[in-house]
Amino acid sequence: MLKEEIKILIVEDDQTLGKAMKEAVARAGYKPILCSRPDEALSAIKLQNVHGAIIDCMLPKMNGRDLAIKLHADVSKDLPVILTSGIFKDKAYAREAIQTTGAVAFLTKPFDVEELIGTLDRKLSHLADVPLLPIYDLLHKARPTPKERIRAINDSEQVHGFDLPWLYSLLLDPAISGHLNIITADGEVAGVGFQKGNIVQVNLKDTQSYFGVLLVEKGFISPAQLEVVLAQGKTRRMGEQLVEANVLSPHAVSIVISEQQSIRLSKTVADTSCKVNFIESTDISEDAQTDRTACTELIDDWAGSKLPIEWLKSFYIPWMSHSIRKGPEFTENHRSLQLYCLSRTPGLLQKALGNTTLDQLTTHFDGREDQFFRAIHVLFLCRIISFGEQQKSVNYDSHKIRLQKLNAELENQTYFERLGVSSKAKDQEIKRAYHELAKVLHPDKLSADTPEDVRELTRAVFQKINTAYEALSDSASKEVYLKELEQGRAELVLHAETLSEQAKVFLGKADSKKAKELLEEARSLAPPNSEQRLLLMWARLKTQAKPGDVRFTEDIKDQLSQLPPEDRHNPMYYFVKGLLLKYQNEGDAARKCFEHAVAIDTDFIDARRELNLIKLSKQNNKQTDLLRGDLKDVVGMLFKKKK
Repeated sequence: MLKEEIKILIVEDDQTLGKAMKEAVARAGYKPILCSRPDEALSAIKLQNVHGAIIDCMLPKMNGRDLAIKLHADVSKDLPVILTSGIFKDKAYAREAIQTTGAVAFLTKPFDVEELIGTLDRKLSHLADVPLLPIYDLLHKARPTPKERIRAINDSEQVHGFDLPWLYSLLLDPAISGHLNIITADGEVAGVGFQKGNIVQVNLKDTQSYFGVLLVEKGFISPAQLEVVLAQGKTRRMGEQLVEANVLSPHAVSIVISEQQSIRLSKTVADTSCKVNFIESTDISEDAQTDRTACTELIDDWAGSKLPIEWLKSFYIPWMSHSIRKGPEFTENHRSLQLYCLSRTPGLLQKALGNTTLDQLTTHFDGREDQFFRAIHVLFLCRIISFGEQQKSVNYDSHKIRLQKLNAELENQTYFERLGVSSKAKDQEIKRAYHELAKVLHPDKLSADTPEDVRELTRAVFQKINTAYEALSDSASKEVYLKELEQGRAELVLHAETLSEQAKVFLGKADSKKAKELLEEARSLAPPNSEQRLLLMWARLKTQAKPGDVRFTEDIKDQLSQLPPEDRHNPMYYFVKGLLLKYQNEGDAARKCFEHAVAIDTDFIDARRELNLIKLSKQNNKQTDLLRGDLKDVVGMLFKKKK
């Protein structure tokens, strides 16, 4: 509804103050209904719906507290009531009045009008119509034109960093050429150039080039050749020097630059707030080409490695009751169906198009929830499916199960996670996110035939959403919450890092069991970074690996795939990947990974040790369980004299 249709009941027997409050409420955009007596107020609510109330505690014949209780009984238990008083100023009285009546606030006279209106705005914002963020509106538009896509991006202005894959997908159109400019909440600037259906530029501040690492990784050059060229100390680009030295072809340079561009593009997808705008232009120089097929692979990778499951679930809450239909890019053999996310949810696309809603689809999906939402997100981002109309009928049994799960999850989430926004989100983003959740989770949205247990669960869920919004919508309380959150996290992260460093030492001593214990404790304290995740995989491979354990192998593969693309080009990644390949008896592939690790970090002793073990194993021409061997046994074999 429009804001001017939201009616606020004001019950105040002081005519001057009552008139002042009426004018303030009207200026704020609401429709005020002023009454001076409780009986007049009770008559008014019989003639028209009210959406909020401001009540003085001292009224003739019936006090304000009793009137508030009566309104909750006659109108709605969830009706926001603000109590006011010029006589009862004791804080204990105010707390007791709020507890007894269920009021949302108690203001002592004279009070700040801005505080009054601010409270109304927070409690009633879910009722006022706030249009979808324009880029989200395109989720259910069958075939938006290039102009509509560009307009939606520019009208959205502020987006989450996790929304950028959707923007990239929208801009990969043969009729679109120009620059997408991105400014993060920290002031970091990035630019992505589009030309006739391809991404041709990615510009951002990035001190790491990856060029040499990628050359070695793809087998275009050996570490020794790379070192010789770099030792010349020339200032020209590495690729030009290598081509001039006749150790690399120009074609190889193009391939690596394209891979380098993909890594930089991946770095833009981050947990932050972004200001975006798109400027059309045909004058764009081409660094490398990332076409729609390559972008599909990137989208699948990002959905599997960069987008937190908490964010994905929050993102789809407003869409749960919408039907699903074929999108503009639907094909039976779309490239995404062979990639990571969809390959782990076989048959999901067919089920999604079976005349169902997202809510029904989640209820009947028998796989892992995180795999479901990642696969669904790929289908939407690649525009294989889109949303249809919102369905009115509700299956209360499945809805109840989902609410119970959501209620438990919200309990353990930060306020930012509850709303699905970045900790650096702007006020407008927070308000919009809250509104989208309130559209489907506010108790007022329930139909009259909703069972009471579902209604109570809805209240419990929305209370958690509302608590988060109230804390984040006020700048002062948001700042306090952020400091508390960061301080608490900093202590846990520091402790986790200390444990991880200790685990490194134990891994170096081949005491993998102790290292695993420390790393698991660190993981329980704070979400692990990529290095900590790799260390834990290392420890698990050394302690848990059993011949023929396919489930264990797949789990480690999944863990590696869930590392962000930009974190897969370091020595630790190649080392762990090498251990996995060695466990799978793929000796040559394992050897290459260990060589990559040593090429990047010549002091990586454990990688050198694994290479020596592979070499020794070949010399002895026998199978040895070296993966789980004790260090003393390994050393003994390495220095064993030939007879």
